[in-house]
Amino acid sequence: MQMNIGFFTETYYPTPDGVSHYLRDIKKELEAMGHEVFVFTLAGDTTEKNVFKPYTIPLFLYMQYRVPVSVFPFNLYRKMLKTKLDVVNIHSSFFMGTLGYRIARAKNIPIIATFHTDFSKMKESINMPMKDTFFWISWRYNLFLYRRCDAVLCPSSSTADAMRKNGMHRVEELTLFVDTEKFSNGKPGNGRKVVQYIGRLTKDKGIEKIVKLADHMRNDSEVRFSISGIGPEEHAIKKMVGSLGLSETVSLNGYVSEDRKLNTLKESSIFIHPSESDTFGLAVLEALSTGKPALVSENFPLLSYCDGECGMVPVDFSNIEETAATLKAVLLNEGRYRELSEKATAFARTKFSPKKHAEKLLEVYQSFMK
Repeated sequence: MQMNIGFFTETYYPTPDGVSHYLRDIKKELEAMGHEVFVFTLAGDTTEKNVFKPYTIPLFLYMQYRVPVSVFPFNLYRKMLKTKLDVVNIHSSFFMGTLGYRIARAKNIPIIATFHTDFSKMKESINMPMKDTFFWISWRYNLFLYRRCDAVLCPSSSTADAMRKNGMHRVEELTLFVDTEKFSNGKPGNGRKVVQYIGRLTKDKGIEKIVKLADHMRNDSEVRFSISGIGPEEHAIKKMVGSLGLSETVSLNGYVSEDRKLNTLKESSIFIHPSESDTFGLAVLEALSTGKPALVSENFPLLSYCDGECGMVPVDFSNIEETAATLKAVLLNEGRYRELSEKATAFARTKFSPKKHAEKLLEVYQSFMK
């Protein structure tokens, strides 16, 4: 059965974050299966088919995201009402998520919520008056809205458990996926041992831990660190690298496009991801798909899908000495590195298919169709 699906989201491609890229990829997959997907967003490329947004300005606290100029975008709302939709899938609880909820109720169609980001853990990266109150209210509203949806989709088992504990009445675990054709194997370039991070530069991602690790390993001339991404901590990280005299050890690359990201991953030796706030870990999965082992935190969500080793090495990033020793043991032991690389690729390619994800997503949608 062909469906008309409405995505309501604050962010969409080419905004540099995992949610926007996921939405672009799953939209493409669903369209290839014969469905129509309409994206209503605050940030994205409206030259793409069925992508719509109101007039917006950059969010002053986090410039890569945007906010609407009008408190209520009447023209866009009329467009939403006129668009024939069979199901609404909201991807945030804020402005567009609330509009999506209103549209679903006005049309009397199913509304599904997808929980992507635990934004409550981003608080330390935002400087604003009364931020504790702001984040508390925002989190309570997120729970309020999602509890009223027909189902809540979560990208990992740990996130699904957390949502159930917060009173969600129907929670479905729906893991994300990786484009294994795009993120294919690559060999480290130039004979260098490059430790790579790609993602948002926020405190909850643990970026400072990477710089501290680089400082601890500054005398290991064969190891270099590369940090790619933008976010609220970008200035602070640049300042930290400069004050520690690490400009020769740590390269700060800023935002990297999709093509540059692929090249960056292929030319790196190992991926590093100290975050303890991820709901899934798409950046790590992309690195694994290119055959790069990854150092991750001990409670990283992807670890729950491992049967034995799968290219990820869990470490306690608060223990710099142990982390450095583990990193060197992987990088300098060719046999161990090759074994982890092979397991990384196999893990990414066998467990996280775009088609399987899309099929399960459609099953959830259809289960609520009248």
